[in-house]
Amino acid sequence: MSRLVHGLLLGLVLTACSATARAACDDPVPESEWSVLMPLATQSMMLDIAEAGDDLVVVGDRGHVLISPDHGLTWQQQRTPTRAVLTAVWFHDRQLGWAVGHDAVILRTEDGGANWCRVHFAPELEFPLFDVWFADENNGFAIGAYGYFLRSSDGGRSWEEEMLEVVEPEPEAPLDAEGADEVVEEEWDDWGDALPADLHMNRIVTDAAGRLYIMAEAGTIFRSDDQGFTWMAMNPPYDGSFFGGVAPDAESLLVFGLRGNMFRTRDGGETWRGIRLPVDTSLFGGARLADGSILVVGTAGVMLFSREGESFSLHQRDDRKALMSVIGLDDGSVIVVGEPGVERLDRRAAGME
Repeated sequence: MSRLVHGLLLGLVLTACSATARAACDDPVPESEWSVLMPLATQSMMLDIAEAGDDLVVVGDRGHVLISPDHGLTWQQQRTPTRAVLTAVWFHDRQLGWAVGHDAVILRTEDGGANWCRVHFAPELEFPLFDVWFADENNGFAIGAYGYFLRSSDGGRSWEEEMLEVVEPEPEAPLDAEGADEVVEEEWDDWGDALPADLHMNRIVTDAAGRLYIMAEAGTIFRSDDQGFTWMAMNPPYDGSFFGGVAPDAESLLVFGLRGNMFRTRDGGETWRGIRLPVDTSLFGGARLADGSILVVGTAGVMLFSREGESFSLHQRDDRKALMSVIGLDDGSVIVVGEPGVERLDRRAAGME
């Protein structure tokens, strides 16, 4: 068979497979709304990264989804039924995953990210979604701007908007930002059930005990002990936005956000202690690496490395491009995503020891 004929047949097969995958979606999307394959997609703005079995999946600008089967050495872009910015991605296992983004878009995949269906889309609301999390293959939720909260009980095929149910926290107040004996007083009577409707909810974080936390603005963190059905408002000693968190060990949680503010709790958010950092730039993502060390990334190309999550050393990109998320690999390297796109770094060569 000639290369020309073989190529034509391969193209027909791929076209047929693509058509079949799209036909399986309940919400067919016009061709004009699908993402565009771009040769430099790995250099476009990327916002989040997740593991899908042995593969890595990153999402970002203009509906871009990239998959790497070789631990970040090579990447292949997959078409998606959206051109909206994708802000977060979550995988339950090797096959089943979800991505969320602007225009309240939610995408679902059953084949590890090779093909996606659009299962939610509400551009008229002008509410971006910022994160998504699933407890199992059926039950999950997504969060976004202005308290936008969506829940699914059918594997993300359909979604229902609901109010975040917040119960009154325990009266014990946390320590101040420096960890001194001074106590930060707070009146909880003014919170009310409608408070989350005014807040941007930025990121979902889990600790080693399985508790869920929503990082929000206005110095707010919500904690759930029942996989996201009810929430309690924590009271960290900071009134700015929180963007992320990471569990450095089985007993504690680090949270971070605007202007380089970072705090640590060892009791599920009842009390907090401030962590001094060598920067005052905003921090967006973090990960516990294979050897137990911590890496946190943020604006101005900042990478903060720590062995134990108490003191951090600063490593910074020469181009000062913002980094949004990071994941560690078993071989000691890390994958960072952000304004530069997606990059694999040898942390030891970068002096992160």
